[in-house]
Amino acid sequence: MRFKSPVRIPGGSEGQKCFYSMKIDTYGCGCQHNCSYCYARAQLSFRNLWNPPRPADPGEIIRKIDVGLTGKGKLGQYISRRVPFRFGGNTDCFMPFEEKLGVTREIIRYLNELRYPYLILTKSASVASFDVDPELAYVQFSVSTGDDGWARRLEPGADPPSARLRAMRAVADRGVYCALRINPMLPWYPDGTLESGGDSDGKLNWWDLELIDAGVEAGAGTILAGFLRLDPRTLRWTSEAAGIDLRPWFRGKFVNSSLHYSAAEKRIYYEMVAERTRQAGAEFSVCYDGDDAYNEFRYLWADQEDCCNGRRNIPAFGATVVEFAPTS
Repeated sequence: MRFKSPVRIPGGSEGQKCFYSMKIDTYGCGCQHNCSYCYARAQLSFRNLWNPPRPADPGEIIRKIDVGLTGKGKLGQYISRRVPFRFGGNTDCFMPFEEKLGVTREIIRYLNELRYPYLILTKSASVASFDVDPELAYVQFSVSTGDDGWARRLEPGADPPSARLRAMRAVADRGVYCALRINPMLPWYPDGTLESGGDSDGKLNWWDLELIDAGVEAGAGTILAGFLRLDPRTLRWTSEAAGIDLRPWFRGKFVNSSLHYSAAEKRIYYEMVAERTRQAGAEFSVCYDGDDAYNEFRYLWADQEDCCNGRRNIPAFGATVVEFAPTS
């Protein structure tokens, strides 16, 4: 069974609040990274649609873009104004399959020819081998841990964080603007520990503040963060991968099918990382953090009109994002 559309604007809150909501998925129905905390995996596994991934038809993607350039339809309202595409919605477009099939490479080549802007989200070091254009591309390397051992447990099919940082250095050295995306940001302690001024011997050291320094040294101009939230399936998978029952780490109940940390606790993590980022000489922002917290941490955004902090750093991004994404 094929996945529905490789080019789309998601509905619901993501489509309304994300400044880069227009997605290209060059692969669907799975991802070889198989991350324990992945929402797409949880949603598609429930419908028996997770793995092996299926490649999209590059011709179909190109046709949709060509039609969109005429201004027709909802996609056309975005594409004709050259709102940036985002590579990666339900899968990583640079996973190992891409080395053999080359769908992503073909679409990037096409967008470069069109001089059309694009955002890349990836856990793959292979993006360093792609011809990403410094005037068009924004590359965000996602990490949830700076430790290669933890990554093997939580993200078994992804390249290790050390390889991602080396790839970022290579991409940044070609003049491409990069961000280190700490997403999901994994908590060190149960919810409320830092808020109450407490500490414990049970700290999980999957990352530390030196990760920010390493990201900036590797070429990240922006550090982005988005806190962990888990639905029943990802809660089970992540607990199994970590070897600890994470349910007691959350104080609240399921909200919209997911467990969230309290805003007060997340604020402490975000402000610590924001300060370390400032000290390292980069900019900080918070990725979409659920409807209830969308504006809660807006004061931490480097660009108050763009949480990804792309429009003032990539020449082709311009102001088109703000014209389409609401700010409240």
